[in-house]
Amino acid sequence: MDQLIVHVLIIPSWYPDKPGDITGSFFREQAMALQRSGCVVGVIYPQLKSLRNWRSAASAACRTLEFDGAIPTLRSRGVNWFPLLHGAASRLWSRHGLELYKNYVSQFGKPDIIHAHSALYAGELARLLSQHESVPFVITEHSSSFSRGRVSKTQARIAKQVFNEAHRKFAVSERFASFLDNYFDEEPSSWEVMPNIVDGIFQNVIVEKSLIDKHFVFVSIAMLVEGKGIHHLITAFAKAFSSDPQVVLKIGGDGPERSRLERLAETLGVYNRVDFLGSLTRADVVREISSADVLVHPSSYETFGVVLIEALALGKPVVATRCGGPDSIVRDRDGMLVPVNDDASLAMSMSAIRDRISEYDPEEIRQSCLARFGEHAIVERLKKVYTEVLDKLSTDGVNQVPGLIH
Repeated sequence: MDQLIVHVLIIPSWYPDKPGDITGSFFREQAMALQRSGCVVGVIYPQLKSLRNWRSAASAACRTLEFDGAIPTLRSRGVNWFPLLHGAASRLWSRHGLELYKNYVSQFGKPDIIHAHSALYAGELARLLSQHESVPFVITEHSSSFSRGRVSKTQARIAKQVFNEAHRKFAVSERFASFLDNYFDEEPSSWEVMPNIVDGIFQNVIVEKSLIDKHFVFVSIAMLVEGKGIHHLITAFAKAFSSDPQVVLKIGGDGPERSRLERLAETLGVYNRVDFLGSLTRADVVREISSADVLVHPSSYETFGVVLIEALALGKPVVATRCGGPDSIVRDRDGMLVPVNDDASLAMSMSAIRDRISEYDPEEIRQSCLARFGEHAIVERLKKVYTEVLDKLSTDGVNQVPGLIH
């Protein structure tokens, strides 16, 4: 089956709303990488907005088809009318998704395999399609909701059924895989690790060592919510560099914590050296990381940490917390890992990495990142998985392979 072109339908649980959006961008980037590698790729996404914005979302309810490069992307725009009734929310999501699937098949043909991203609720839709349409599915779980205790009993039941019926299941980091084994009381190592991909936009930028005759720039890019730990970063920055005007901190992203974080920087006397950049596009992210010396990621929990591999692909060392995903990403030669919510350790590490910046080799950091998380490395692993799933089903006679192209 090595010479066959596989038709992959991607179903994400969240997805960029427009070009440049960061939310769910790694799903889109993986889809585009698969398409560049020779797969036939499509995306369907029930884009159900929060009930808080129901008037604007309801007035804009519709199904749309757009072409993202060569990738047909079908969306069903509407409202999640049942945010607290998780069984009803899942059924609504799936109903929208089933209609999208019918439209997709009528225009682009039946896929050979479905790749769902996160069980709630893309995985549930993929499970139903696998049952009713005889299309195998694999799933990659990304959501930190399980570890943060934000999954209801109903959602946990839905997710467990999805994982039990998936033909292969992946977590995005080793620590997250171990957590899911324990959470769902499964056999050890029943989850495979499939990391996120570093987008090609980060692979084609010239890497240069930091220049001594300029400000030393720390950058952090995240949603400004409490769990991302930006308040710890500002506190650590003030501890380490309150009297050093040559060091600045840039914070990319926006969210409900922004005003509190700005007040904290003012209270600690570093507001004039903390630059809040606001929401960033993908191109903005490349520019800000490229022009910085070190990326800092102080999150309290991450299943992976896409911004870390983006920084490493640009040859930048990082300081991150031991919060899950970073443990599988950051080597000693890439930077430093510190305990979660430990302002003193974060301050010491930021100070140490500034003093030792010349010891980090940007090109070595970059090449190691691309070998582990680059487009070619991850896409080849995914294509091997798809082929193995389809080969096994063909051999077992459980499903008929829908229509592989010779």
